Amino acid sequence: MKKERTILLVLLSIILLASPVLAAGQSEVSNESEKMTLRFFFPIGTAGNLANIMTNLCNEYSEQNPEVSIEAIYAGDYVQTFQRTLTSSRAGNPPDVAVLTNADVWTAVDEGIATPLQTFIDSEGEGFLDRFFPAMLDDCMVAGEYYAIPFQKSTHVLYYNKDMFREAGLDPEKGPETWEELVEYCQALTIPGERYGVEVPIDFYYMAVFILQNGGTINNTDGSETYLDTPAAIEAMQYLKSLVDAGYMPAKRLYGDSSSDFVAGKTAMMYNSSGSLAFVRDSCSFDWGVCYLPAGKERIAPTGGGQFVICQGISEERQKAAWDFIKWMTEPEQAAEWSIGSGFIAVNPKSFDLPVMVEYNNNLPQALVARDQMEYAMGEYPKTHNCRQIAQIMSTTFESIMAGISEPQAAMEELQKSCDSILNKYR
Repeated sequence: MKKERTILLVLLSIILLASPVLAAGQSEVSNESEKMTLRFFFPIGTAGNLANIMTNLCNEYSEQNPEVSIEAIYAGDYVQTFQRTLTSSRAGNPPDVAVLTNADVWTAVDEGIATPLQTFIDSEGEGFLDRFFPAMLDDCMVAGEYYAIPFQKSTHVLYYNKDMFREAGLDPEKGPETWEELVEYCQALTIPGERYGVEVPIDFYYMAVFILQNGGTINNTDGSETYLDTPAAIEAMQYLKSLVDAGYMPAKRLYGDSSSDFVAGKTAMMYNSSGSLAFVRDSCSFDWGVCYLPAGKERIAPTGGGQFVICQGISEERQKAAWDFIKWMTEPEQAAEWSIGSGFIAVNPKSFDLPVMVEYNNNLPQALVARDQMEYAMGEYPKTHNCRQIAQIMSTTFESIMAGISEPQAAMEELQKSCDSILNKYR
């Protein structure tokens, strides 16, 4: 009996001694199983191979933050990314973070799928927003409230072929500064049937750019009215149509088309995003430069690109983790890495002081033109409710005018009527 009791005591001691080890093992398994995975939808809207760069950045964050894993999901172009974000949110399975355009941030707010960010911003203390260029923040607000944080931001510049400039007797270090000079340069550079003088992508963005440069206004501050049938708006479209009629510009090219045409020597100049810098740099076999957008009545260069949005429908813990990821991605080092790899402007001005960024800009001085043009930058337009729908009919109208299907005045008046119909319920 004593022997059996002794054996039981020994066994009990072994079990008690082993318990902390077992508990520790269970804790490790539990911690591993509780590792948070954030789903991140991101778009690629410009030329170049950027998906790998994005994935590498997300992996770097995950390595530095072992408790969180970022699942970077390439979701298509900007429109496809928003549609996927909206569909997933409606199905009850939203991504934690998404990069959306200005137009889609407004629609995301209308749809109730974007989280207001002022509480997070306030938690960082005074001066947090100083890490961004002011014009970039303009695209992050909906009716005066922050719903987004800048990330892959661009301004649009005029790319030009310096070799063609020399051939035409133009100064290769100086692009056209005004709309009038743009016409003069096109006259010198256009070779009928061989190359165009300039290409402007058919997109709502450029309709807005030329209207703003002509002294016009796109919409009111609360996004409930547009002003697209004003004389300034109509004149801007007439100016662009005159370039097509003169044979200086094709009636329809998209962003990717223009980039391809430029590097192939089919156009001497192109309006395009600074986000295409990396593609042009890697693809051109000739001497090229960039300059500010030619000024109309005003020198204006709206920003473009995307911004981070934290989705509704996720837990508070996940929202906090998403905010931490966004902060990390917009710190100088990461903003610089994305800028160097993509051609987008580093959203954090301190990035430009980093040795790696100084070296990059010394080797690619064209990139500094986009940064310096931020002096004349404003947010991307339109900024309205149902913004994507408004933007779509703007693009369709722009295409119709350039193709000669509609006269500028009649087309812009019809566009305004369509916008009124869409926005009436918000007035």
